[in-house]
Amino acid sequence: MDFAIFSTRIFTGNPSQPWAEALKITDHRITLVGSNAEVKKACGKSTGMLDLPGRLVTPGLVDAHCHFLNLGRSFQMVNLRNAASLAEVRERIQKAAVSHGPSEWIIGRGWNHHQWAEQREPTRKDLDDIIPDNPAMMVRACGHSIWVNSAALERAGITGRTPNPDGGQIDKDPVSGEPTGLLREARDIIEAHSPPPTLEARKQMVLAAQKDALRSGITGVHTCESLQEWEAFAALEAEGKLKVRVYHLLPPEDLEAAADRGITAGFGSERLWFKHVKLFADGSLGSGTALMHAPYDDDPDGCGIACLEKEMLEEKIKLAYSHDCDVAIHAIGDLAVTNALESIAAARRQFPGDHRDRLEHVQLYRPRDLTLFHDLEVVASVQPVFIPTDWAPADKRWGPQRCRYAYAWKSLLQAGLRVQFGSDAPVETINPIYGIHAAVTRQTVLGEPPGGWFPEQKLGLEDSINGFTAVAAWSARRENMLGSIAAGKWADLTIYNQDLFSLSPDHWPDVETEMTLVHGEIVYNKP
Repeated sequence: MDFAIFSTRIFTGNPSQPWAEALKITDHRITLVGSNAEVKKACGKSTGMLDLPGRLVTPGLVDAHCHFLNLGRSFQMVNLRNAASLAEVRERIQKAAVSHGPSEWIIGRGWNHHQWAEQREPTRKDLDDIIPDNPAMMVRACGHSIWVNSAALERAGITGRTPNPDGGQIDKDPVSGEPTGLLREARDIIEAHSPPPTLEARKQMVLAAQKDALRSGITGVHTCESLQEWEAFAALEAEGKLKVRVYHLLPPEDLEAAADRGITAGFGSERLWFKHVKLFADGSLGSGTALMHAPYDDDPDGCGIACLEKEMLEEKIKLAYSHDCDVAIHAIGDLAVTNALESIAAARRQFPGDHRDRLEHVQLYRPRDLTLFHDLEVVASVQPVFIPTDWAPADKRWGPQRCRYAYAWKSLLQAGLRVQFGSDAPVETINPIYGIHAAVTRQTVLGEPPGGWFPEQKLGLEDSINGFTAVAAWSARRENMLGSIAAGKWADLTIYNQDLFSLSPDHWPDVETEMTLVHGEIVYNKP
């Protein structure tokens, strides 16, 4: 394939040539970037030509933290997002239950009690009266808490005498001692009793997520999933159906099984590869399990949960290093960030070398930890799209003093850190427009709060696009081929139907993807 794009506005992400109006692609690579005249001169009779006035072309946008197959799976679940009340959620679940057979699992996702009129967490009793016979699991929006009914507890054998699992918590009634139906950081003990999807079903989930991503202008993802999910991606690649680039992170417990199949650090192809190991230092803000140096403002006895205690976290990092892998550590609370950085530093004393480690989320940190963050060259892998849903709960739970250092991406950049962007889909939408809007405005799409939440942390549009491109390429060790628009690099492009730089941010959510290119192939074209 040999074609050129003309008369458009190209943000290249290349400091030596930041802007252009035309580019040429031969096969799967960019061969020339410049003016209309320069590119036209290099075109032959067989070169296809696209004139795209008024559009914006960027390097292919990459979601650097998501759960891609599980995004596709979420489309099959009961949608509990953006409900105004527990009553509304119950109504949605009851309506969905009609299509389920006797004793069949009913699974939903997306509830958030901070958005409910009742302002309380649900219990099993809120499910038992509407679906008493079907085991049910409703995953919280953050993915870190689940709400189940008595039938699900019975299937899993969970009673008042069941101890908390390592790094998790089974909520129990303070009077009766019986499970309330809420489990925090313990989803796996319920999922172990529901039937896993077949390989064919998993492939269909990937294809559903891929359709959503390409329509959103996403050309690549960093997905945090298991070896079981890898199998689905690999099968689709072998069939020529995997279009989006997938950088796959694996949990430590899958390392040996992966190695037995030849899947080791750096293994893969141009479309699917692996090198990072995903670890958890804590839970989430919304579930009250983010690990804190000081208690939550609304819970004087609560400092969150260490999913891995510091000593074990260090051992897991060493395990990853021994397999020549980098680590990506989920760290939301400020103590989790401290523990993760100090554990990386300790592990590197035994395993020095070229590490491209990451902390995922970094929703709150202590300023004193930024020096170590910088010295270790750890990437801050963050999700600006969280701000619209999290700013009010963060204010309530952490208070305004601590929130000066919450979701503070500009301070991270000013400290010299590499900052990459993702969505954590299916926690939030994978469409990067909403992440870009939140990074620049620090508001919801309706303009709340007025002026933006801690507006001194607002980013510029260029920095926001770089968060979805250049840094993601570096952390996945593909900076020579991805992350900017330059001759010799792979032709991964996101093309918007309007120029974001000439529009007010208020209008960005209405901008649509005109075209998505991966490896020189047009994989999405707006109808």
